[in-house]
Amino acid sequence: MNKRTIWKILTVAMVIVLLLVPVTSMAEAKGKPPPRARWTFMVYIVGDNNLDEFVPLDIETELAPAGSNADVSVVTLADRAATAAWTQTLLFYVTQGMEATPANAIEDWGERNMGDPQTLIEFVQWTKANYPADHYALSFWNHGWGWRPGWSMLDETDDDTLDQHEIEAALAVVGPVDVIMYDACQMAAIENEATVRAYSQAIVHSQEWVNWDGIEYELVIPALHDDPHMTPEDLAIEINHSLGANRERTGSAVALNAEWDGLIAAVDEWAVALENGLPTYRKDYRRAFRVSQSFWQDPTGKDLYDVAAEIQGRVNDPGIQAKSQAVMDAVDAVVLDEWHATQYHGAHGITIFVPMRVEDLDDPSTPDWNEFDYYRDYLVFSQLTHWDEFLDAFVNGP
Repeated sequence: MNKRTIWKILTVAMVIVLLLVPVTSMAEAKGKPPPRARWTFMVYIVGDNNLDEFVPLDIETELAPAGSNADVSVVTLADRAATAAWTQTLLFYVTQGMEATPANAIEDWGERNMGDPQTLIEFVQWTKANYPADHYALSFWNHGWGWRPGWSMLDETDDDTLDQHEIEAALAVVGPVDVIMYDACQMAAIENEATVRAYSQAIVHSQEWVNWDGIEYELVIPALHDDPHMTPEDLAIEINHSLGANRERTGSAVALNAEWDGLIAAVDEWAVALENGLPTYRKDYRRAFRVSQSFWQDPTGKDLYDVAAEIQGRVNDPGIQAKSQAVMDAVDAVVLDEWHATQYHGAHGITIFVPMRVEDLDDPSTPDWNEFDYYRDYLVFSQLTHWDEFLDAFVNGP
């Protein structure tokens, strides 16, 4: 039994246990049903780290200028560093002009580990119970570095991170969240999209690093007030537009739908064709990978469309060329909105892991994980495609 099978069994057990525990909303406790909004906008603020100073800034200058109204509920769970003015984990129903102080919190959850998937589960369940809506959006606010374990949603007090397999397990418990967004660096990876595909309709992320202000909520929430009947894809596009309003480098909104499943199928067939062509075209692949668009501090994070285009142009094999074109067409079909600064001419909105050397398969700075073992055993993407098999043969082969 592999690690992923064990994890799935544990997840199912957790779901059964949690479903047996009723979640009573505050409004229900007062004897009246809660009003149902069109959208509930959730922000999971993991600020127990070097981003602490930006926690109150984001709440007060981005979420609170418009705040909640009858159609849009804005809810955030915020944790700060041990040296902050307040250090506990506070749950806010954000109202217009609200200050981020303990007195204005709707609940005080004490010191919580934001890298524990159970904290995320409780936040989303509590929010859905107390602020039900027709649609839900969830922002992950913190650091990021693609799909890698040990980097994203870092809670320094507990020395823990919220990794991709944990996010998948949490979403399996809490149910659908229409729009997922990453207010974090370099999370626009097809591997991360695969994590949430079963539970979400759209995702917003950046292929590059993201400044402290990142998603400009002060633009998104008023737009949602003006048009609370936005579809998930409409909202994803609005969020991505906000990313480009300041000093960011890249941004993309991607549909997670049947066409995205077509993208996965195209990548799977492409990977098989590439692996079959290794004896003849290994050097051509290496040249194509080397010149494909990469991003800050991550030479292994390559733009998926650009990689396929370079392979198509350098490999004189009609079958591989056709499979490469299918990948490019599939990327075009799912990217709802994409923009990039001029220096990223090869960016099309989605990255994919492309290691060039054996050393790229594992970063020694995360000793708790062998990263390539994690990639193969824990990521949904690796269960859906042969990309990991191709990488293994490409990097470790002759």
